[in-house]
Amino acid sequence: MSETAPDPTAAGVTRREREVLDLVVARLANREIAEALFLSERTVESHVSSLLRKLGGRDRSALLRFAPPPTVPTATAGDAAGSRGLPHVLSSFVGRDRETADVLDLMRRHRLVTLTGPAGAGKTRLAVQLAGSEAIGGPVTMVDLATVRTPDDVERAFADALGVTGDDRRLRSVVRRTAASRPQLLLIDNCEHVVDTTAELVGELLADSPDTRVLATGLGPLRVAGESVYDVPPLPVPSDAAATGWDADDPDGSAVSLFVERARAVDPHLAMTDENRAAVATICRLLDGLPLAIELAAARARYYSPVQLVSLLDDRFALLTDAARPSRHRTLEAALRWSHDLLGDDEKRLLARCAVFPADFDHDTAAQVLILPPLAATDMVRLFPRLLDRSLISRRQGTSGTRYRLLDSVRQFAAGKLAEAGEVQRLQDRHADHFLAAAVTRAADLQGPRQPAAIAWFDEHWSDLRVAVRHSLQRSDHTAAWAFFSGVGLGWEVLGARGEVFDWLRVLLARGLPDGPPGVRAAAGAAVMLSYQDTGHALRVARQGFALARGLPPGPELALAHFGLGWALMYQHGETGIPHLETARDLFAAAGLRWHEALAIDAIGLSTTDLDRSVAFSLRAVEVLTGLGDRVWRASALVQLANRCIRAGVRTEEAQVWLAESERLAIETGNRHGVLHVSAFRAFLDQRRGMAVADRLEELTVEFERIGDKRCAVRCLLGRAREQGSGAERSQLVERAGVLAGEMDDVTLRSAVQAARASA
Repeated sequence: MSETAPDPTAAGVTRREREVLDLVVARLANREIAEALFLSERTVESHVSSLLRKLGGRDRSALLRFAPPPTVPTATAGDAAGSRGLPHVLSSFVGRDRETADVLDLMRRHRLVTLTGPAGAGKTRLAVQLAGSEAIGGPVTMVDLATVRTPDDVERAFADALGVTGDDRRLRSVVRRTAASRPQLLLIDNCEHVVDTTAELVGELLADSPDTRVLATGLGPLRVAGESVYDVPPLPVPSDAAATGWDADDPDGSAVSLFVERARAVDPHLAMTDENRAAVATICRLLDGLPLAIELAAARARYYSPVQLVSLLDDRFALLTDAARPSRHRTLEAALRWSHDLLGDDEKRLLARCAVFPADFDHDTAAQVLILPPLAATDMVRLFPRLLDRSLISRRQGTSGTRYRLLDSVRQFAAGKLAEAGEVQRLQDRHADHFLAAAVTRAADLQGPRQPAAIAWFDEHWSDLRVAVRHSLQRSDHTAAWAFFSGVGLGWEVLGARGEVFDWLRVLLARGLPDGPPGVRAAAGAAVMLSYQDTGHALRVARQGFALARGLPPGPELALAHFGLGWALMYQHGETGIPHLETARDLFAAAGLRWHEALAIDAIGLSTTDLDRSVAFSLRAVEVLTGLGDRVWRASALVQLANRCIRAGVRTEEAQVWLAESERLAIETGNRHGVLHVSAFRAFLDQRRGMAVADRLEELTVEFERIGDKRCAVRCLLGRAREQGSGAERSQLVERAGVLAGEMDDVTLRSAVQAARASA
C-alpha cells in the first residue's frame, strides 16, 4: 500500500472483500473476478461498492492505490511471488530448460529481451519463471498490459505497477523518474495490442537509466533499438515412430510430460497403458505442443480417457474451455481470437486464406495461390511479414529454403474464418489447380539425373497433393485429376507404391478412362500401378488403353499402349507380353525416349523365362539407366535381377552385389519401397542358406501391406510359411497368402500358393 492508503483491516474490510480488492488491484474485470472466486457478477459489484464506502473513492480506480509497494525482497529460485506484481504460480513449471538457458544468456548481454510466439505458447509462464529466479537478481516489477484497452492507458498501467500516482499531464515523467530511481527488471507482459505506445515508453525508460532492464512478451517484437527477440517454440512432441517410446513417469520437459502431470492432477489414477501412451502422444501432436492447449486438454482427463480425447479434438474449440481460468485465455479459441482481433481486414483475409495449405508452404507458392481480389500482388510483401510478426505463421529453414506453416489449431481457426468469408471453394480450386499442374511439371525430372530432387519435391508436397486430389475427385469433372495421374505416368513406379494412389485410381477408373491420348497415357500408368494389387484389373485397364490407341500414328502414346499391355500380360501370361514390350521398345527408341526404352528393355528381361537371356536384358537396361543418371528404376532393375537369381539358386554372389547397389541407390533417393524390396530379397537369400528369417519377414509383411504392395506381402507370407515346416501356423500363413493372391488375380502367385499347399 502507499503511505496515504488506509489499512483495509482497520477500515472493516472483510476477508471476502479483501479477496475482491486484491483482484481489482490486479486489474481484473468484474466478470473475471466472479469466475475466479465463483461468485455472481452482481455479488462482485456489491463488494466493490462496499470497498469504496469503507476505503473512500468515487470509482474502482481509487482502489488501485492498495497495490503492493514497489520495493520487495529479491525472489528466491522458483518463488515468483517474491517480486512485485508477479503472480502466485500454483502449478509446476515443466520443461523449457533450453529456453530458460537461452533467454538468461540473452538477458546477460542485452537490456531488452522480448519473448515472442503464438498465442498459448507459454511466453508469460516462461517470463514469470525467469523473473522469479535467482539468476535475475534485484527487484522485479511486472507490468501486465492484458487488460489495457487503449494506448492512452499504457502509462497508467506502468504507474500502477510502480506504485506511483499523478495526473495525466505529468504521469509519464513520474513513471520515468520512478523507474530510473533504482536498478530493476521490468517484466512487461502482453504488449501486442498496444505495441507502438509500449515501445516508445520502453525506449525512454531504457535511455533514462543504464540499470533498467526489460523482459517483454508479445506476439511480435517491440522494434526498439537494442532489442533481442527470442521466439518461444511449442514444447517438443514425439514423432509417430516414437509415439510409445517415452516413459510417462520420467519427465523430460516435453509436451507429453506436461499433459501427464496436469492430467494426473485431476485424475491421480490415470494409468499410462500402451494405448493411453500412444493417445497422449497423438494429442500433443494434434495440439502442436502448445502448452495452453495441452493444459486445457489435460484438464478434461477427469471426464475422458486419452483415447476419447483424440477423437474429441476434432471440435477442439468447444472441448478446450476452462471457465474457471481467470484470464483472457480461458479457452484456446479466446487466445486465437485475441491475436486475430489485432489484425487489419486485409491481414485477416490473408490469414484465413493460408488455411488452404494443409502443411508447410513457401512464399512464392502462397503468393500464387492466395493473392486474388481484393488482394493485389503487392499486398503479399506488405501483409505476410505482419502475420509472421504476430506469430500467427510459423517458419523454419529447410533444405529448399524458408518454409512457413500454420499451427494446426491456428489453421482450424483460420479455416473457420475462410468459411465465414465464403472463399473456401475458390481457394481450394486454386490450391488444387496449382499443385496438380506443378506435379506434372516436376514429373519429367523423375526420369533422369534430377530424380532425387523431384522425389524430394513430391515427398515435401505430398500433403498438398493429397488434399488437391481429394478436392478434384469431389468435382463432377475429373479432368484435372486424370491429367495429374497420367502426367506423372510411369513416374509412379519411381515414387514407389503409396497406398492412397490405389484409392484415387479406384475412384477414377469407376468413372472411366478419358478419351483419346490422355486415356492411353492414363491406362499405361494405371496398368503398372495396379500390378501391385490386382493384375487381372491391370490387364483389363491395359486392354482398354490399347483399344483407345487404335489408329494412332507411331509415337509416344502408341508406345505407352504397347508397354502397358505388355507389362500387364507379364504377370498374367508370362512371355505373351514380350511382343508388345518389344514394339514399345522400338517406338520409344524412335521417339528418342531413352528412359522409357530402358524400362521396356527391363520389362522384356522380367518377362523372359530363360534366365541367361533375362539377366542379359536386365543388365542392358541397367547400363542405359546408369548413363541417363536414373537411380530408382536402376535400383528396381537390380533388385529384381537379384531376386530371379536367388530363386534359381544361381549367381548368388553377384546377387549380393546387386542387392547392395540397389539398397545404396534406394537410400540415396529416399525410396522406402526400394529399401523394403532389398530387405525382402536379402531375407530370401539368407533363408536359402539355412538362416531363420521369419521375424524379419513378419515385419516386412506389415510394411508391404501398409503401402499396398500385395505381391511382396504374399512372397513374405510364403517365406514365413517355409520356416514352419508343417502345422496350423504354416497353414494359416499359406491361406492368408492365398487370399491376397486371389485378390490380385495373379497367376504366378496363385501357382506359388498352390505349391505351398501341396508341400504342407
